[in-house]
Amino acid sequence: MTSPSSTTPDGAHATDPTVETCPLHVDMVITAIDIDERHRFRMLELGLRRGTVIRVTQRSNFHGRVVAKGTERIALDGQTAAHIHVRRAEHPASHTATPTK
Repeated sequence: MTSPSSTTPDGAHATDPTVETCPLHVDMVITAIDIDERHRFRMLELGLRRGTVIRVTQRSNFHGRVVAKGTERIALDGQTAAHIHVRRAEHPASHTATPTK
């Protein structure tokens, strides 16, 4: 069992990377947003919530990030990016059916 000090309020592990530290152009899944309720509500309005797949497309000054969510692009300041925990997205294996005649 994980100790309470090693998890965020949303249950993500403190060792999970954040949007600030994750690599560019890699699909990541949001595991937790560790910010106050007012700002968390704004993230929900933008469609950034636990389970959402995002991709960091740009790094900017002062640790800011631009993330892609589908066809949308969202700019985040560095402090917010540091409080959105993510993990690498697992893509299911491609199941292609063999055509039958």
